[in-house]
Amino acid sequence: MMNGYQYNSTDNYYHPKSQDDFGYKDSGDAQNKIYRIIKNSKDKGVFSSELINQADDWPTYYHLTPLRANILRPFIKQISAGRSLELGAGCGAITRFLGELGGKVVAVEGSADRARIIGNRCAELKNVTVIADLIQNFKPDEKFDVVTLIGVLEYSQVYINEPDPVQYLLKLAKSFLKDDGVLIIAIENQLGLKYFCGSPEDHLGRAMFGVNDSYTDKSAITFGRKELTQHIHRAGFESVDLYVPLPDYKTPVSIIYPKGFEDASVEAGWDASPILSGAVIHDRQRPQVPTFSLECAWGVIGRNGLAQDVANSFLFAVRKTASPKQENVLAAHYGGQRPSQFAKETQFTLKDGSLMTQTRYVGNTSKLASAKWDLGPYRTGKLWFDELLLLVNRPDWSFAELSKWTGVWIDALRATPLQPTSATIAELQHFSQLLPPNYIDATPTNLVVNDKGRGDFFDLEWNFSTALPVEFVVFRGLFLTLHRMTSCARPAGDVPVKLYDLTMSIMEKHGMNLSADDLDLFLAIFNAFQNQTQDLPSDVMNGLTAELDTAMLPIRQLFT
Repeated sequence: MMNGYQYNSTDNYYHPKSQDDFGYKDSGDAQNKIYRIIKNSKDKGVFSSELINQADDWPTYYHLTPLRANILRPFIKQISAGRSLELGAGCGAITRFLGELGGKVVAVEGSADRARIIGNRCAELKNVTVIADLIQNFKPDEKFDVVTLIGVLEYSQVYINEPDPVQYLLKLAKSFLKDDGVLIIAIENQLGLKYFCGSPEDHLGRAMFGVNDSYTDKSAITFGRKELTQHIHRAGFESVDLYVPLPDYKTPVSIIYPKGFEDASVEAGWDASPILSGAVIHDRQRPQVPTFSLECAWGVIGRNGLAQDVANSFLFAVRKTASPKQENVLAAHYGGQRPSQFAKETQFTLKDGSLMTQTRYVGNTSKLASAKWDLGPYRTGKLWFDELLLLVNRPDWSFAELSKWTGVWIDALRATPLQPTSATIAELQHFSQLLPPNYIDATPTNLVVNDKGRGDFFDLEWNFSTALPVEFVVFRGLFLTLHRMTSCARPAGDVPVKLYDLTMSIMEKHGMNLSADDLDLFLAIFNAFQNQTQDLPSDVMNGLTAELDTAMLPIRQLFT
């Protein structure tokens, strides 16, 4: 397969003796910056804290975040056991994950500048071959079990000089597949919900560009679900399975599987709405001036079965022949960006009519295919964060309403068996009500409330070193929850618009008055713990902690 290519030993990639100019690159000096970061880093793995902690803008974050790998997690069995071909490999975030899974990987990237980045990212992975060549010039002497077009199909009109570039690229990718292989396509949805809410079109940078169908025959282009499905069938693929990555395919924290949209799943009690709305905060390209609450709108869309049509991105798994039997998985949640020792996957499953969850740690990619699952119940009831979203998106919502909502959560905290004062550090022993160490994670986002108004916490995955005062858990949890909202309606005049002031006012309303010394200690604990979850030194000022003094209610300026 290497006939006609020369090896660049400095940067570990192959290239043709004479190479056509591809022309694609990130803005400014981004590619050189990413090259220097990767070249000079010791840990180049998917979960490398060394890499992600150097990301200080969108291009570096996009190419270095471990969230990129999540887009392929539904397909790890096929990838681990076979041969994978990545077409348009970018700067190697996906390539690195493919390589760590252990199968043979060939990554083709049209830009030599990007290929050298991939070569360095995968330098110690002997199962990965990086080729700097145009996709249309690549002629392998083997077929592949998995072929990927991740963020590539949309550029077919720009870089392929054929009468129908989209069909040409789909059929070319199909020609690389084994008869029982799978082509994985990830692309933005022309009719994605966030674009109606004001997000700029990803490739042209203009709001409503895709919605208005302003593409030309030489521009990047995206499609709606039906149109893209038709393109795929026309290219000769029989089986088309649609997954929905959230908030999009670039940095997915959750993925809804095809079975998660089936009527039988809904009839069994499955509700995708919390996963749909919960992903909004993780979208770094969401609209800066939203016209409506994306979180609330996703709830309505989920109930009405429209998520596949207005998802921000698509993840298609397509095959030449009928697809294999569907798994029992309805959806998977991976959480936000976190160090490898804390990285986990939670799947929601339906088996024999019963909903369940199963969780495993995913920090060791090379052993992922054999990682064991821990089974758990599927929680039913009202997700308390969703109730907050409904509350604050009603015009003129009041302080009293927010205080009442908070009270249900505080009651659930106090219903927990309390710890003795000796279970904490000396500086906190004057607080009379102490919660177990894992209740540092008992935020309203991890609370469901039943029809009798009783709360039940779930997913308390973090542990602090000692028992914690109810007051601290409320201080941290309330601020985090308010900070998680991406937009709200204009409140009544009695609501403080600064999140810190609002947090303290709600706490005082519930009889929680903190001294200056208590507050200083709470802030130090808050900061140290946030750093622990991001693998940062404890004494560094965390970005979230720094916003305690500046963050404001995200009040929509329009339609409030």
